[in-house]
Amino acid sequence: MRVVVFEDDDTKWNNVQGVLVQKGIKPASIKRLTHIAQFLEVSDRPFDLCIIDLMMPGISGTDPRNAGVELLKMLDYSGKRRVPTLAITAYREEAAHQQKVFSSYGCIIYNYDERQIWSDALDIFISQAKEKGRYDFLVFAALKEERDAYLPLLESLESTQRGGLDLLECEVGGASGAIILLPRMGIINAAVVTARALEFYSPSVVAMSGICGGVGSNAEMGQLLIADIVWEYQSGKWIDEAFEAEPYQVSISQSTRLTISKLIDQVDLLADLEASFRGSTRPSQRVAPKLAPFATGSAVIASEARLSSVKDQHRKVAGLDMEVFGFHRAVELSGQTPKAFCAKVVVDKARLGKGDALHEYGCSISAKFVVSALPLLLAQHSQ
Repeated sequence: MRVVVFEDDDTKWNNVQGVLVQKGIKPASIKRLTHIAQFLEVSDRPFDLCIIDLMMPGISGTDPRNAGVELLKMLDYSGKRRVPTLAITAYREEAAHQQKVFSSYGCIIYNYDERQIWSDALDIFISQAKEKGRYDFLVFAALKEERDAYLPLLESLESTQRGGLDLLECEVGGASGAIILLPRMGIINAAVVTARALEFYSPSVVAMSGICGGVGSNAEMGQLLIADIVWEYQSGKWIDEAFEAEPYQVSISQSTRLTISKLIDQVDLLADLEASFRGSTRPSQRVAPKLAPFATGSAVIASEARLSSVKDQHRKVAGLDMEVFGFHRAVELSGQTPKAFCAKVVVDKARLGKGDALHEYGCSISAKFVVSALPLLLAQHSQ
């Protein structure tokens, strides 16, 4: 749990920090800011609880000034309005004067000399913040076999339900997270469940793993594809018997793309991913993983004619599935900035006669890749 405290007075800072530590917050997780300009140090970083003062210097070495509302606006503009925030101040008259304005931002002002009151209130704020920041990462799976692929890879697994979500709690590299099973396949389920999970927990990294279809010569059977851009291929307009596509794309962030690119460029990556696979069926040839365009729709495609219309939308489209666009669109609209990526393995070519021989392999390889990528992205997000 990460706490930001705006406080320029050393005595008051020591007391507030002491109370936080008594309540189980690690000193290293408490960030002190002594003037308003230091907000830039945390504006683009995640934190779970914010404590502000009404009077703060604008920059180092200047006198304190009325800064409470300014800080609340800065939190709002930087996308931190939903972070639990309270004010602890020694300026009683100023607190009474600004009470209504602070209330409009959902922020309660506490008098510093009433230590027991604000200390008790912190118990509630910390509880709220811990729930919001319960998970450092979340992984989504559309099929039970896709989620079950994580069972041999992770320890300390615990199945639970919260807020109507089917969660398999776990840890990766000391970070806490959960693998969420969608109630059903499909773009709508992926979008709704992803949006709800982001609203509940505000994780630093979100991912999706599983299996997908491959498109023509742009993808090979058993190849791991990481979605670079994705769109909904059925978005557009039907005019008589002709369909005019109007696809809107969502891309992964450049920083996420760079991290994924470095990972898939590792010479021994595929061998490492396959090392833990114990199934009997593997692809006939090894093909290097790659970042690739994905197209998402609401129905499974097993038709050359239907597949041809998808190919016309992007000459390099490689992956075809039912969830990736919904996942990425939900992240894009969330107002949050988690690192987000989808990794799926090609198990069919979206035509008649498609089988399930590579399903176990695809679920395993994509899950192992996600487990490998999570620590890299979590480390990047915390910088």
